[in-house]
Amino acid sequence: MKNLKTHLLMFMVCIGFQLQAQIDWSKVNFEDEYKSKTKIPGSAAKSLQANPVFINDYYLTQASLMKGASHAGTIQKQGVTSVFAEAALAGVSPEALQALIEELYAHFVADLKGIGLNVTNGDAVMQSKYVLSKADKKNVMIGKTDGQYIYDKSPAIDMSGSDIKEQYIFRPANNNVFATFKIPGTFYQNLASKEKINLISIGYIVRFAQFDGKNSGLSKNSLTTTAGLMITPVISLVNPKGSFAWITYDKNIYGNNDWSKGLVKTGSRDGSALGLSSSADYAIDANQEKYLNELKQMILYLQKDIANQLKASFK
Repeated sequence: MKNLKTHLLMFMVCIGFQLQAQIDWSKVNFEDEYKSKTKIPGSAAKSLQANPVFINDYYLTQASLMKGASHAGTIQKQGVTSVFAEAALAGVSPEALQALIEELYAHFVADLKGIGLNVTNGDAVMQSKYVLSKADKKNVMIGKTDGQYIYDKSPAIDMSGSDIKEQYIFRPANNNVFATFKIPGTFYQNLASKEKINLISIGYIVRFAQFDGKNSGLSKNSLTTTAGLMITPVISLVNPKGSFAWITYDKNIYGNNDWSKGLVKTGSRDGSALGLSSSADYAIDANQEKYLNELKQMILYLQKDIANQLKASFK
């Protein structure tokens, strides 16, 4: 009986520790916790208050297939090989993510209006001579979004690494977008200066897995795949004088992972049952409601931090 009580006590302690470890995003100071760096010159801050703001792009890139590797150490025995792994995201539908970004966008617009900014939908801007002259160019997205997600099988590389093999890109429906996918040059600056507006582009790159490689002794090399929800925000601003401004976060923003039901073998590389991914032998199976709620809370409170940093630049 004594042993049973001891085990129960240890179990309760473990449960209590897990509950304490959960992040309450409403209490997170993103600026301090994730080492935010803000470059908003005085002229840009004044322009934000004096001129309309057009959110020229707002998107969420959800990784659907990720890869990891553990390479043999330089002093390990000859014949020890590198280990590779792939994992898909299962259980989360594109339709649910599309609904999420619609909600997140509405909150972001409200946050910007809440700090006194004049947010325009860009309808008049999109009919300007400059925009129309760029509409048929290659590597641009100009016009109204149709609410359809984009599937991209090309490998993605960003500031957080090159571990994404496939991704889905979501944008709010019926929104004006003015974006280029090559080196921009004066693409954004010309629009901002000609139309006397501020441009804000914001995107979130979302990862769902972590790969932990270990070299043990001279002959062992292993790789472990676990759930690892993480967002990388990409934020930039351009004012009517053509000056760029931005907000970055030096530390990766990791979320809670109680949405994960674990790593499961899919049985084949037919991705029909995986939700987002086109192919994988293994998948991290997600509870969709928990996954979406965690992602929502992370981004909602991050956006409030972004708005607060913009407001702080007004002083």
